[in-house]
Amino acid sequence: RPFPQMRQRLFALQELGTVLAAQFDGSAANLVRSAHRSASALVQSVATWFTAFQDHTVYKGTQVFLYKRAQIFVADVWGAFQGKGLGEFCDIDQLTMFADYRVPQILREWNVLQYSDALSDKVDRLLTLAFGSEEETEIRAATVQAVERLKHILNSDHQAHTISVHIDWLLWQKGEALRTDIR
Repeated sequence: RPFPQMRQRLFALQELGTVLAAQFDGSAANLVRSAHRSASALVQSVATWFTAFQDHTVYKGTQVFLYKRAQIFVADVWGAFQGKGLGEFCDIDQLTMFADYRVPQILREWNVLQYSDALSDKVDRLLTLAFGSEEETEIRAATVQAVERLKHILNSDHQAHTISVHIDWLLWQKGEALRTDIR
């Protein structure tokens, strides 16, 4: 079975090597250091330098930036280093959840997200929603909003002191565990 999106992945790897060599002395660590411990700055830098991380679309005439992959990269660095050393970011709490497909599935399963009948029918029939389409963008943006509201409730009503990254990881893992049962 062929590896999905092989050409795009190959391009992304070639671009990664080229940019790191030309701009960051060949070092991903130098890229991270260039953000001066700012998760937000690193997301912007990654999205600026690497086209595969430029997750944006135009929604009803307005440019929308979601930066799923750039935020995952920053969160993975933060998690791998346990928030210390190279993974210490003063503003990790500014990242949103990583707007993908698994978290909206679990949020829909739990009735946190509700779709119109027409969209529910498409999703239930496993039809592909085009990247950047109104429906796909609405699902991703609504998921970000739902996680931000959940974070607010947890932090204000329950003194949880959590961040969107943790909620995303938890929901994604739950969604993965139930992936055969959810749409």
